[in-house]
Amino acid sequence: MTNNSPILFVTGGAGFIGSNFVRYILGKYPDYHVINFDNLTYAGHLENLSDIEHFPNYTFIKGDIGDAVAVNRVFETYPIRWVVNFAAESHVDRSIENPEVFLKTNVLGTGTLLNVAQKFWENNAEDKRFLQVSTDEVYGSLGDTGYFTESTPLDPRSPYSASKAGSDLLAKAYFDTYALPVLITRCSNNYGPYQYPEKLIPLMINQAIHKNPLPVYGDGLYTRDWLHVLDHCSALDAVLHRGKIGDVYNIGGNSERRNMQVVKHLIQFLNENVDSGITESLITHVTDRKGHDRRYAIDATKLKSDLGWEPSRSFEGGLNETILWYLNHQEWVKTVLLKLA
Repeated sequence: MTNNSPILFVTGGAGFIGSNFVRYILGKYPDYHVINFDNLTYAGHLENLSDIEHFPNYTFIKGDIGDAVAVNRVFETYPIRWVVNFAAESHVDRSIENPEVFLKTNVLGTGTLLNVAQKFWENNAEDKRFLQVSTDEVYGSLGDTGYFTESTPLDPRSPYSASKAGSDLLAKAYFDTYALPVLITRCSNNYGPYQYPEKLIPLMINQAIHKNPLPVYGDGLYTRDWLHVLDHCSALDAVLHRGKIGDVYNIGGNSERRNMQVVKHLIQFLNENVDSGITESLITHVTDRKGHDRRYAIDATKLKSDLGWEPSRSFEGGLNETILWYLNHQEWVKTVLLKLA
């Protein structure tokens, strides 16, 4: 690492997207130093980064983004140039059951990060960047047509998305009020390796290979735009290095699929390549989620036109790779599920 190499403070770096991003950054920029700050809740696992844990330019610190003393200590110890905030409670069902936890982490925790960054960067912010990683869910729900753009009004429908909208607005306020060098990204549904098995794709893979029921909400016609996590990482890389301070960037995969389409593709792949006993008879319709948004779809034109980014993977190809990854990492699945038990 040279004196001019940035030190990245990555919060939530042991989670699904965060761990993929840490690995991506260290692979592409070996002279960068990454400080991974994660509280290791049920969704954060150091096993996600076991292959890089001994890298000299990687440091793990266990901590809560809402702990101002701990966050201050990091900034006092390291000359942090960039913050990338992944740390968040992110499962909609859990937010419906226990919204207070989401408000504490996603809103108050983000506020703590912003406060500390502002204090340390107040007189030296010209090369600094604070990247707030958010979600398309802050925009609410779409009808059968149309897309979310960066100017779409925020209209969150769940405690999770409301808490993320709140953290986005806090970040924007720190840019407007203090000129804190904030960038905000809003991505569509991610999939790929190291995703916690309560999310749709890894849940269905794990259920199917054990021939357990595949629980599909309602009629299964809810539509999402799917984005491979490594495409997301490359987009974040572009925004972090070349994005315009104060701007919002939507990140989409150009891969709208109904939930039932996703589930049926998984079944077909597993049926043809793993076990012919895995069939659509496993599909079980369950009571719909409260306030379930019907459709999300991202317009990522700005990211392509301004920064030259677009996704590199087809959904079906990326999904097949993801299925194979989970089949080859059953010990990882067992390990992370045991932590929840």
